[in-house]
Amino acid sequence: MVTDEGQLYTIEGIAAAFMIVVTAYLVISTTSVLTQQDVHIIDLQMQQLGNDALGMMDCPDTYGVGSQSVLEEAISETNPELFNQTFLGLVNSPRNFAGSGSDRLNYSAVIYYRNPSGTIEHVPFGGGTYYRENSVKVSRWVFLPKKSSSLPLLPNLTNSVNRSVLLEVQLWRE
Repeated sequence: MVTDEGQLYTIEGIAAAFMIVVTAYLVISTTSVLTQQDVHIIDLQMQQLGNDALGMMDCPDTYGVGSQSVLEEAISETNPELFNQTFLGLVNSPRNFAGSGSDRLNYSAVIYYRNPSGTIEHVPFGGGTYYRENSVKVSRWVFLPKKSSSLPLLPNLTNSVNRSVLLEVQLWRE
């Protein structure tokens, strides 16, 4: 004779199997943690390093009237080599306290400014040619006080009033 006891055991077995599968899925999915944010930490560190270097270069070494920062001096005197030496010296500092090894960072700099007619122009300001994928851009507004002489680097910019130009640096690891 057939009774109803067999049906109850079958339903109980299917429910137990379903619970085991769900429990196994939950355990496996919660123990393997994939964080996409970890990939961008190196880029954020390089961006902070570039911002810090530009910030240090924008502070004058002396106090008083007529003191210029390295950024102001390099742009107003059209000296990309001064910018190159100072910037690469700051960002390619030794990695550890022992002083062995250093970063191999390179850059490409561009200066953006508004000419008297109101259009935005740009002028390259040194650095290498970029061929890689991972790079960061850092920028800094540089204040240029008025002077009697013109700025040879920025041909369409009159220097009879105070101006600010945007220095944008693309930074990458070689």
